Parts: sequence; structure tokens; C-alpha cells
Amino acid sequence: MAKNYKLLIFAGLSGIILALAFPGWSFNLGFLIWIGLVPLFYALNKGYRPFLTGFIAGLFYFLITFRWFWSIYPLDTMGIQSRFASLIIVFIIYIISSAGMAVFWGLFGTVYSLQFSASSKFKKRSWQLISCLLVIPALFVLFEYARSYGFGLLWAGSGTFFGPHWTMGNLAYALADNNLALKISSYVGIYGIVFLIILANLLFFKILAKKNLRGAGLPVRAGIVILIILLITLGPKLLKQKPPSSDKKINFALIQTNQPTKISPTPKETLDAFKEQLDLLSRVAKKYPESQLIIFPEASDFFKNLSLFLTGSQIPNYFSNLFKEPKLIVAGARIIDTNDRTPSTGSGQAYSRVFALDTKKDIIGFYDKRLLMPGGEFLSYPMRFIVNLLSKTKVSEFGGMREFGVGNKKVSTINFRGQFSVAPLVCSELLSPSLARKTTQGADVIVEMASYGIFHGSGILAKQNLAIARFRAAENQKPLLAASNMGLSYAINSEGNVGFVTQNSEAQILTGSIALNSQKSWYNKVGDLPTILASLALITSFGLLTTFRRIKGGSY
Repeated sequence: MAKNYKLLIFAGLSGIILALAFPGWSFNLGFLIWIGLVPLFYALNKGYRPFLTGFIAGLFYFLITFRWFWSIYPLDTMGIQSRFASLIIVFIIYIISSAGMAVFWGLFGTVYSLQFSASSKFKKRSWQLISCLLVIPALFVLFEYARSYGFGLLWAGSGTFFGPHWTMGNLAYALADNNLALKISSYVGIYGIVFLIILANLLFFKILAKKNLRGAGLPVRAGIVILIILLITLGPKLLKQKPPSSDKKINFALIQTNQPTKISPTPKETLDAFKEQLDLLSRVAKKYPESQLIIFPEASDFFKNLSLFLTGSQIPNYFSNLFKEPKLIVAGARIIDTNDRTPSTGSGQAYSRVFALDTKKDIIGFYDKRLLMPGGEFLSYPMRFIVNLLSKTKVSEFGGMREFGVGNKKVSTINFRGQFSVAPLVCSELLSPSLARKTTQGADVIVEMASYGIFHGSGILAKQNLAIARFRAAENQKPLLAASNMGLSYAINSEGNVGFVTQNSEAQILTGSIALNSQKSWYNKVGDLPTILASLALITSFGLLTTFRRIKGGSY
């Protein structure tokens, strides 16, 4: 029995290796993603408590990958000043989130064990190998797709937007530096990449082990594995990728601010933040007047603050004096819609709204954020219960000041004078491949707006989101421009390659030009459905084949 318990060490080792491969570190070990699951497959093949084995691997992986949760501490952005209460709340949320995601890996371990048992009954080893190499990756894809619903269900609340949106921790993001993976994602998305990752891990496991991990030929087999990993990791980097060719380019300016998020900032803090924004915009006008698209971070409140100091007639004059040519300025704000009252308080509903302004005209469009962050923009039901136990008054305080409503489901693409059109993605919406795909249809460029204020400027989360943004751009074959508060701002071309990026989170501007792409990628047209259906078809076919074999008593 003690010997069997040691198999859980292999499961934990898998989780650690995969977490080291995931973005967010000062080093790049993405190549480890190709072998990270090998110890887990070894443990699962022994048949010892498969759910626990898969769960342990997932728990180690998500505990390390989700370490950015601790950047939320202390919870002053929620109005909770007690350090002890903050510690308890963050710890509970961190553990539940990591364990909740690990459950899907545990379920995969259970089904893997059943599939392994079924395939082992095939007499021909070729059938065993085929069923293993095709069905197991398909199983993992389906569980990973189900997991993208899991976080939203786990932390459901009044602000939940249900769907396959929460893909943080997806193994595909470890390959953000792999040009080949980015290219493939434009056809099959991140779930097609996940299928290939699991397939590669299974192949390497089969090479390294026949019945166990020992044997005279192990050094030779290990050498073959290392050689293949070097080829699939370094090969795409050695290939010279041509930059996307397009006659249509735009000049951009990204406004990066460094303003801490507070539940109730003082008038002086609001004024200082506004002065910083005005100074940065003035620098754009003076040094980079050719900029056509100017982007502020999420919830910057730039237009709202401007209206506090200038009258409606003065605002057009301000922009006319600032810019000779018309510009498109995109900025976010927290607004209260008095026409939409909340049932609980009867007051107007708050929204995280993106405004688009033509400097020679007026506001030409707006978009309300749909995928809200639990704990940052609304309190989920479990979070509300946890916070209520430790600080009852803060629940109502939070609800009155930071509880946002889900935006209209209608996709809003903003067209600027027939020159180009932008599709907004606000912060956590970057995590959703399906939401990004629907939003970018008909757009020339993706505009991402983020704020890491509630995470106190977490560098880990900013690096992980940069990798995710590369896949959103590559999947849809659209350039992506991101402006952030207390994070990183960047410009990514339609191939998923980073062209411009800030080196730190200090207040600054990032300018340049980027080629637009009017063509739709295959993924942009069809999404994840073909990959999910193909995975279901593989599993169903294997199940029918196994059933037919039992009925006929034949062998394969």
C-alpha cells in the first residue's frame, strides 16, 4: 500500500513540471509542456485511485499557476481594511478555485483508467495504440472545455455571464512563443493545440516505457524524446516568419497609467489620476500627432472626469485644439444607468462601459463589459457568504460601489470614418476564445483594455495575459492593441507576434503602427465546435467499437 501511495508523487511532479512551463515566470520553460504529463500517465497506468491521481496533478498545477490570486491581498480594493480578514478570504478563494479546477483533472484520471482498461482488451497492440493515442487526447479536450465553464459555475453570482469563457491555466498558453502553435490555432483554436500536447505526451510516454520506466534501452529512448522536443520547440523559432503583408496600417498610441484601484478614492486622488491622463494624452498630441487610434485602460474614467471640468461645448474645443486631424479615442468608465435599476437596491445599475469618441464629432459608440470578474466586479454567492461571515457591513458597501451588471449580449464593433473598425475586449474577456471570436467578426483590430489595480499590479498575471492575448490575435488573425493600468501594454500582430511592449508598469505611452487584416481565419469562421465535435466523435466511435466487440465476441 505504501508503495502505491508513492505514485501520487509522480502526479504531483506532473503538476509542477506543467506549472513551470506555463507563462508568468522570468524564465521560459514552455518546452516542458511536451513531457509534463508523462509522470501522470505513468501513475494512471498503475491504476491506483485514478481520480485522486489526476486531482493531485491538477491541484499542484493550479496552485502554482493561480499564485497571482495572492496579489489581491490585502482586500482594500473591496473596502476590507482588516489584514486578517483579507488573508482568510483570499486563502479560501485561492484554495477553492485551485481545487475546483483540479476536479476536472481528477475526472479525466477516472475516465482515463476506464479507457485504458477497455483498450487493453484489444488483442492487437496496434488497436491498443490507436485507441490510446486518439481517444485520450479527445477525452482531455472535452474535460478542458468543460473546465472553461467550471470557474463561472463555481463562483456564480448576479454578474455571471455563463459560457466556455474561463480558460486561464489552459495548457496551450504555454506555447505562446511557438510560431507553429500560434499558426495552428488559427484553424483549430486552443483546444486543437491541447489535443496535440496530450498526443505528444502520450507518444513520449510510450517511447520511454513499455511496461515500466526501467530497462536497458531507456537512455536511447530518452535521447529520442529530447531530440524530438528540441525539433518541435526550436524548429518553429528557426523558421523565418514573414510579417503580415497589408496595404492598410494604422498608427496607434496606448496610454498606460499607474493608478491604484480604490473603492472610494478621495477628490485629490481622482484629480491626480486625471492630471496623469491629461499629461499622457498631451504627450501623444505633441510627439506622435500621426496616431489615429488612442486607447486608455479599463475603467480609466477619462471622459467622465473630462465632463466634470469642461462643459459640453468646451469638450469639442479641447480636442480640436489638441489634434488637427480626427482621432478615435477609446476609454472605459464606471457608469450608473438610472434607466436600469437593480431589484435589490432600486438604484441605477453600474456597468463597466467602453466609450469611443471621434475627436471631431462626439461619442460614436459604446460597449458594456459582459464577462465580469468575480470578487472584482461582483460578489459571487459563495464569496458573499465568506465575506459576510468575516465582515458583514462590507457586503452592502461593495454592492453599492463595485457591483457591476452584465452588459448587453449584442456585439459592438466601432467603425471610425470607414478607415478601420475596432472590437473591444475588456480585461477578463480576453480569457474567452468564443467571446473574442464573436466580437472580432467584422473588425480590423482588437482593442484590449485592462486594469490590474485590484491585483496591485501583479506582474505574474500581466505576463500570463500577454501569452493569452497572443493566442486571441493568432486565432482570429487580427492585430491586438492592449492598454493597461498597473500592468503591461502591448501591440500584437495578426500572427500572434509581439511587436511592441512596455518594459514595466509605470505610467507611459506606447506608440507605433500595425498592419490590419481584413481576412477571417478559419477559426474566426467556425470556432471551437469542429474540435469539440471531432473529440466527441472519436470517443463515441471507440465506445461503439468496444461494445460491438463484446457483443460479437471478436478481437481486433
